Amino acid sequence: MKKLYAVVFLLLVGVIFTAVWFSPLVSLGEPYAYRDNAPIGKIEGVCYAPDALVRVDFDGGETELYAALDDMDAAVVKAVEVDGLLIVYAYSPRVCAPAEMLADGTRYNVMAAASGGTVSVGTPVLSGCY
Repeated sequence: MKKLYAVVFLLLVGVIFTAVWFSPLVSLGEPYAYRDNAPIGKIEGVCYAPDALVRVDFDGGETELYAALDDMDAAVVKAVEVDGLLIVYAYSPRVCAPAEMLADGTRYNVMAAASGGTVSVGTPVLSGCY
């Protein structure tokens, strides 16, 4: 019976670890789901649908943006700065969202922006205003 409890416990730990690993935005702040470029509600818990447009906003600048991407194990594929707005495209194996493609064929599944003391991170694209 102890072996059964041990197996069930390890299975639960594995499920929770997997949910947290593949929902990296939860560690950055309060994630919100988006549809048609508008927020539709806060995501409760540690997991969200892999095809969901999810976004997290928090205070910070360029340093915090890159730290957040690092926390998500995201590799930067392209960064663009226009009029004080930094936009970064990255790819993270921890994000379940399907990868999008840039014009040059580079694939990404995380998009982040920093401007005016606010950082926004979204998967697979950054929805809403930034």
